[in-house]
Amino acid sequence: MEPQETLTRENNKQVYHQIERVNLSDYGYEKSGNAKGDPDIFHSYLNRIMNGDLVEENYKGLPDDVRIEKRSELSRVEKKLAEIEKDNLKFEKEIGEKKKKIEEYRQKLLDLQEKKDENPVKSKKESFSTFKFSINLFILIMLSGYLFFFYVSAAYKALYVDFEAIAENIAQGVGMGSIMPGPYELSEALSYNFLLFLVPFVFYAFGWAFHVIIEMNHKARYIFLGALIAVTFTVDLLIALIIHTNTELAKELMGLRTLHWSQSSTFYIILFLGFLVYIVWSILFDSLLREWEKGQIPRNIKGIIAHLEKDIKILEQKMSPGKELKEKAMLLREEIGTVMFGNLKRYIDQFSTGWLSYLSPEIMKAVKERCLHLKKDFEDKNGIRPGIVKVISRRTQE
Repeated sequence: MEPQETLTRENNKQVYHQIERVNLSDYGYEKSGNAKGDPDIFHSYLNRIMNGDLVEENYKGLPDDVRIEKRSELSRVEKKLAEIEKDNLKFEKEIGEKKKKIEEYRQKLLDLQEKKDENPVKSKKESFSTFKFSINLFILIMLSGYLFFFYVSAAYKALYVDFEAIAENIAQGVGMGSIMPGPYELSEALSYNFLLFLVPFVFYAFGWAFHVIIEMNHKARYIFLGALIAVTFTVDLLIALIIHTNTELAKELMGLRTLHWSQSSTFYIILFLGFLVYIVWSILFDSLLREWEKGQIPRNIKGIIAHLEKDIKILEQKMSPGKELKEKAMLLREEIGTVMFGNLKRYIDQFSTGWLSYLSPEIMKAVKERCLHLKKDFEDKNGIRPGIVKVISRRTQE
């Protein structure tokens, strides 16, 4: 007696699924008799054979213990795939947010360019100029070198070279020397006191303070600026006076005619070669920084875009396609769902032979023809051809 699950309900033409190993020909004859050859019931049995619910007696599916083990392994693989999918969704969300930010920053760059196009004259004043920046930088570097040598020499002559040494040079016919030192003089000054190397940086600091004060948002900034310039001028004036005094004392010692500082062209040259160049250096330094700041906004935006694009590449590398795990899961499902190995065409033919045998009487001819036509359509639709095949249960895949 068959299990209750395999019985056919004639009234609603339903067949309940349960894998059965039978002699397909005999089974087909028996079920055809129960259903009076009903083509719809016949079609349902063909589906059972194709799905592996109805198999031949020599069924070769996986053993139950192996199937359980593979289901457990499939569960682990699917869990890992779910974790990968969850991480990928998180990465995709972050990538989407960063791409959105990139578009926003690119729009800002476009807006800046549109403003330039709308008012070229204004944008020329507000936009970064590579040419102006390069000229300022070149001149500033040259003046920085000049001021370095000038103040090392001036500080040495004012603080360490007395009138007796100058008088001795005059007596030897060397002269009083230039405010700009020769290579040997610079070496001599630095070897005498290497801290003279730091003197020019005091005036560079004055130049930096010049820029800082101009940038200040303070009512008294012009007073501070005037005070800074006055202090710088005073320092240069004192250096020039000391050098002039030493020189004139040396001349007096040698019996030569001396000049008051107000009548000495050398005094003014020393004063203005330092002070005026310092003022020009400060103005150029301020201009250079302002020019750099004009291009800072687009540079910052481009830097942010580059950083975001780098982050996107890193996130894309972190994303795992899980290809190997997907293939493994698919293989496990296939192995779990494998219900038989054999000639599916032959199995259907065996069952059909038994089913159609019951329909041999002439009175059942019309039903038999319908079943034959249904069998041919079923085989064509599902691509059932002769040969050894592996049958996979569709219900298992679902």
